[in-house]
Amino acid sequence: MIDAFAPYPGDTSESLPDWPDWLHDQAIGDEAFAAAHDALSAPERARIKQTLARMFAAHDPGGALVRSVTVGFEPDGLALTRLCPRPYAVVAIGPDLVSPSRLLAACLPALLARTPLVAVVRVETETPWPTALLAALELCGVESAFSLSAKNAARLFSELHAAHPRGLVVDFGPAARMSPRPPFLSVAPSGRLGVWRTSARSFDLEALAFAQAGSQVTVWGRAGGLPEGMQTGEGDFADFLAQGYEAAFVPRGKMEAALCAAPGPDLVLGPGMECFWAFPQAPVAAFVSGRTAYAARPQHPGSGI
Repeated sequence: MIDAFAPYPGDTSESLPDWPDWLHDQAIGDEAFAAAHDALSAPERARIKQTLARMFAAHDPGGALVRSVTVGFEPDGLALTRLCPRPYAVVAIGPDLVSPSRLLAACLPALLARTPLVAVVRVETETPWPTALLAALELCGVESAFSLSAKNAARLFSELHAAHPRGLVVDFGPAARMSPRPPFLSVAPSGRLGVWRTSARSFDLEALAFAQAGSQVTVWGRAGGLPEGMQTGEGDFADFLAQGYEAAFVPRGKMEAALCAAPGPDLVLGPGMECFWAFPQAPVAAFVSGRTAYAARPQHPGSGI
């Protein structure tokens, strides 16, 4: 009989996956990545690099590639949990995602979990890839990016799920409409953001406009000199917090109040974090697959329970 609690003889995780052969014809070429990188200004590249550094530091490290944890519990139980990276992660985007920070926030946790295959799939669009998205992927090391029709995207999700059902699709919108089969983790391509600005220098609004392209940004307080597309808000801090923003950018002295406010946002960011983003539903742990076994310890004669 196999002992479920015996040490694992090496890595017995799922066989390493690979992308379907037909998918490679839809890949974005190296020259497109290089051109996108060169097309950004030096300050824009610096913003992406700073964002990457902060995201890497903010997330829990991925840890060992495969690990097992055994725990004893009263009166005689044992639990063994085996953890390993999911076999793949596909980030599915549509034409409405233009924010490099949101794309990185979806990709970085998968990389930190040491997911063997990570790719970004852009679905149902004939428009060129936004330069900032390709440059962000180039800088973070995601080399697999594909442009797919809805039909081919559905085919990809179906084939991946059939071969490796523990994989994960991070969906910015298009994937769930095409195939119900793979596990989906839904995230928003844009949102409503609020900025509480106490001085003209408290937040770098140009950096915020670059990082959160596509989102509706409302600036409260000192709202002079706004980048194109941003709007102003009026009222006190309680009014600001009650707006239902997806994220609020507030001075350090107001961060705790924003976190404790009953109608407040789920994500609060301070000065210097204009290019940072995090999806609470997509931590590193979401890209780790776990299975648990339970057993009772053998009882010695006369020991009782």
